Amino acid sequence: MSAARPPEGARRRSTERGASSEFADWSAVEVAGARTRRWPAQTNGQTYRISVWVPPGTPPPGGFPAVYVLDANALFGTFVELVRRSSRRPDATGIVPAAVVGIAHDGDELFAEAQRRRDFTAGPSADGSVVSGVGGASSFQSFIADELMPALRAELPLDAARQTLFGHSLAGHFVLQALAARPQVFRTWAAVSPSVWWDEAGLRAALAAALPCQPGLRVFMAVGAWEDEVPPWQRQHPGYEQLVARRAQRRMVGSAQALAEQMTGWLGAERLAFRVFPDEDHASVVMVAAQRVLRLCST
Repeated sequence: MSAARPPEGARRRSTERGASSEFADWSAVEVAGARTRRWPAQTNGQTYRISVWVPPGTPPPGGFPAVYVLDANALFGTFVELVRRSSRRPDATGIVPAAVVGIAHDGDELFAEAQRRRDFTAGPSADGSVVSGVGGASSFQSFIADELMPALRAELPLDAARQTLFGHSLAGHFVLQALAARPQVFRTWAAVSPSVWWDEAGLRAALAAALPCQPGLRVFMAVGAWEDEVPPWQRQHPGYEQLVARRAQRRMVGSAQALAEQMTGWLGAERLAFRVFPDEDHASVVMVAAQRVLRLCST
């Protein structure tokens, strides 16, 4: 793999300030030990940016646990730093050294919205708000499961029995779709603030058909308590009324909680963890949930 690139935020700041002489002698910040490469996918013809970080030292028997992180331009560095810091004291944190695999859409956008809609959905949104440029979830699942994961396991010391898929928002919806379509690919499935509203009926039907009698897998779902409303810090910003209406329609907390309750009936309470984190909104909850996911990955 090629040498690590600096995190997207660091690259952006470098570009914004590059003309300033006061930063002329500064070096770019990099994610220590990380590697990245552009990966042309055979399954769907798209190109992705794959970033990998493997803990230093001797891997355990069978290899390191691995967490595959979607929207990696925004989240890869976050997960690497969480693992590096928390796995220094597994006795105190419950988090062991784990590899991080970031899957990002090619380019420097934190969230490439058009590509996300293409890869993270199986079809149009149920509310009719998005009807084109969608429906690539099946081929994206194939890229991850049939192309990327076998190639990385052949090259890196990764434990095939301890792999996790993490997605937030629309990527969380994709995690649940992939769980229904191919439940044995990952041991742990983490869907944070999943966009259940995109196709709630279709998602429920797919999970109902797939999950009963599925041994071994575990599911983590979480939302922020403010996701059905508008938190105080957003109420003075323009567009408040539209945000209130959209959140009332999408019912992020209520829909996720109802789906989690139904999934608990199929999987059992010991294999599905659902959390509503107080004082967190749709954007902020991902940082809190990531630590819980890493702890679950470690067991």
